[in-house]
Amino acid sequence: MIIDRVAEFIRRYQMIVPGDTVLTGFSGGADSVLLLELLLELSEKGGFRVQAVHVHHNLRDREADEDARFAEQFCASRGVPFFLYSCPVEAVAKEQRLSLEEAGRVERRRVFEECRQACGGTKVALAHHRNDLAETMIHHLARGTSLSGLAALRPVRGSLIRPLLCLERPEIEEELRRRGISWREDSTNAADEYTRNGIRHHVIPYLEQKVNRRAVEHMAKTSLDLMEAEEYFSAQAKRLFEQYAVPGAGEVELSEQICREPAILQRYLVRDCLELVAGKRKDLEREHLESVRNLLEKQTGKYVCLPYGMKAVRGYHGIVIRKTKQGSSGAWKEEKLVEITGEGIYDWRNWQVKVSIGKNGEPARQPGPAAVRPSGEGSDFEPVQPAERLPDFERISENKYTKCFNYDKIKAGLVLRTRERGDFLTVRSDGGKKKLKDYMIDAKIPREQRDSVLLVADGPEIVWVVGYRVSEKYRVREGTEKIIQLEVSGGYTNE
Repeated sequence: MIIDRVAEFIRRYQMIVPGDTVLTGFSGGADSVLLLELLLELSEKGGFRVQAVHVHHNLRDREADEDARFAEQFCASRGVPFFLYSCPVEAVAKEQRLSLEEAGRVERRRVFEECRQACGGTKVALAHHRNDLAETMIHHLARGTSLSGLAALRPVRGSLIRPLLCLERPEIEEELRRRGISWREDSTNAADEYTRNGIRHHVIPYLEQKVNRRAVEHMAKTSLDLMEAEEYFSAQAKRLFEQYAVPGAGEVELSEQICREPAILQRYLVRDCLELVAGKRKDLEREHLESVRNLLEKQTGKYVCLPYGMKAVRGYHGIVIRKTKQGSSGAWKEEKLVEITGEGIYDWRNWQVKVSIGKNGEPARQPGPAAVRPSGEGSDFEPVQPAERLPDFERISENKYTKCFNYDKIKAGLVLRTRERGDFLTVRSDGGKKKLKDYMIDAKIPREQRDSVLLVADGPEIVWVVGYRVSEKYRVREGTEKIIQLEVSGGYTNE
């Protein structure tokens, strides 16, 4: 029976103990309805209390109001303490430059923790199931991830528990129908403009129909194996931290002796050091970890710039990781843009951009790593060595992530950034322009992705919407003398 499987899953991962107060995230959807029902039944023998919290996102107007009303009435009919929170998700998304999906997740987590503490809760139960886990695995794998990303939905993470990770979505809906219990459907779940919905509606059904009908089950089990591997490597990294790392005020020094350890453990150790200095792990990608490791092969004084205003510098006996920029309030700030000041390799967020400059027919120079800098600060570059000629720009134009531009058309100077108010690009050879916002709509770039699309800009004029199109103004044409080539990897390129 379903309830027996869930009870065993809870027991195996020690999710709930007698005396716990479990706050359940309750949207009114099928997953959360069954979760609340099962927890109520298990609480009688398990000796724990159940409460529910509903988050109104203020996105779907009347439909969202009806969801909140359903949730409140459902809990009242079962005598479950109910808490309702209203969150300005759209405003949060704009303020923090997040997609609506991500802003919703951030607000829910904030509310759950706030409510848990306010009502004396000890655990927060989330209704994720195996299909959610499979969707997350596919999404993270396609965008680029590590072991932790493939095991992102864990049965237990701190006070968060996920008792339904042993069930698949069809089982949940079938169990509710068997019990004669209704639930709410979120209309946005049907829209393929959201990436996860596309995976849910098309990718997973294809895998189940064409590859293996138990694909979701297999991915769920693999995720648990990866979770154990991630926990093992994390534990080993903590051991190595004691051996090789010396934390200081706002910095960590790593001994060059870490090169004795396997590469994967070096990356985990570097990740922990970066997280310690930054205070967070989000946006710390494999490319960042590798760029720090690669400093071990560089001369003293070489450095790389990293997210959250961090810099890793090669010292005499190892690598020092520290913060480099502080705002007027005393808070460290992440650079909002990076200037392209010459040939080199530029790291920004989870992208890497290789820049070459030359004239048609002249030898190009192979760029070395460049010191990324914010506007107005000094910069130095690795020496560059003569290499191959710049590739034929007509052939390069077919590559989505490598493009050549007319260098002499650049006026304000190129920067790497995301979109800003007033951005535009030239879309016709006669000089016709279009607002970037309108272009993104016409190009059907999903709304939740628009704030994270990498741009190459010359002031407010967009030179390249990376992965999509280039400005007609900067195209290389017959008679162009000097060209600049940009090759992008990382981010959403999967390269």
